[in-house]
Amino acid sequence: MLKIFFENGRFRSFLIFQVFSGIGAGIFGIFMMWVIHFEYQNPFYTGLAGFMFAVLTIANFIIGPFVDRYNKAVLIRVTCFIRLIVVGLILITSITYMPGVWFLLLMILVFSATGLVSSPAETALLPRIVNSEDLMKANVFISITATIAGLGIGAFLFLMMRGGAGFEIVYAINTAFLLVALIVSAFLKSDEPKGYGIKTDAPFKVYLAELKEGIIFVKYGVVMLLVLTLVFRDIFITVAYVNLPMFAQVHSGEASGYIVLTAIAMVGGLVGSYISRIVGPKFEVWKILAACFVAAGVVRIVFVRVIADDFTRALWILVLYAGLGGTIGIMFNTLLQKLPPKGMVARVSTITTSLLGVTSALGALLGGIAGTVLPDVDMVFIIQGTVYIFIGLCICLPKRIRALPKIDDVRHFTI
Repeated sequence: MLKIFFENGRFRSFLIFQVFSGIGAGIFGIFMMWVIHFEYQNPFYTGLAGFMFAVLTIANFIIGPFVDRYNKAVLIRVTCFIRLIVVGLILITSITYMPGVWFLLLMILVFSATGLVSSPAETALLPRIVNSEDLMKANVFISITATIAGLGIGAFLFLMMRGGAGFEIVYAINTAFLLVALIVSAFLKSDEPKGYGIKTDAPFKVYLAELKEGIIFVKYGVVMLLVLTLVFRDIFITVAYVNLPMFAQVHSGEASGYIVLTAIAMVGGLVGSYISRIVGPKFEVWKILAACFVAAGVVRIVFVRVIADDFTRALWILVLYAGLGGTIGIMFNTLLQKLPPKGMVARVSTITTSLLGVTSALGALLGGIAGTVLPDVDMVFIIQGTVYIFIGLCICLPKRIRALPKIDDVRHFTI
């Protein structure tokens, strides 16, 4: 993996940007959920926050043709600048007075809107700066580096807040990371022709044709099966996510337990990067996905049972669960970069994101209702584990998924 870093200057710039931008977005996502839970102690508000993070991604598919057509590096710079402005506004208001919940929800909505462009642009840019056979290594390298850096910053922020620092300190650090990310984004390069992103007069019918082409690609074959798997998984991930602050408070005795569980999950994500690097070249993709889903479901249920009696011991189980989940995520991400042609990666990414936006918004609302209606918040996570086992067993059934080779041997899918 180090060979990619030392020999590819464009990848180095992309990696550094991903680390600073990813930490900035991660701090925003984690601490905004914590702030809303801490201030209002209402699962419905955390459900609304999850809804605001997800709802705009429903329309993400209409962005795909634009991202495929225009310069990805320029799009990344613009969205990073908007995120910097959003966090800066929250910082200013938090210094003068604590903003109300509706202001925070609005800022979440604007921040998440930038992801409509930045996420597919970053996904589509990576295959343009590294070779196809190096995509898996590049994704793992990014995941490991970002996770280690994120853990360090997260631990630093957590200790500061336990020591009495206010949320404005978090927003200030968040602003600093996004500022560095914006500066680094100036060095991002793509292999698109000069002036590629300047043309804006493409006929609307061409846009519709390109959008239709992307939808058709996702609609047929193994890509559709993979996307449906992601959609079904994402509903229950979001249901559990919006209930995590309450779950953490119940079992740790304080709201900050949410940050502890989130940090431990990040450690598990680091484990997942290593698992992917080990098993990816040795086993067919469907075997890895099936085994990881079933194992993650079982481990999730065990985690819920253990945490009720021993919070510390449960953290080790959470590391394993997050490692399995991280492996699943890396496999899916690499597949959706390798299966489409390079000129269609953004469209496939945005169509997938739109579908996940629907399920995330639905999952956030269902999670808010479940957290209010169910007598025990533990049931939310037990249901999630059961669903994972079901998904793992179902992956073994379709012939098209079982026909997928080892991840390094995956090539463009044609319909």
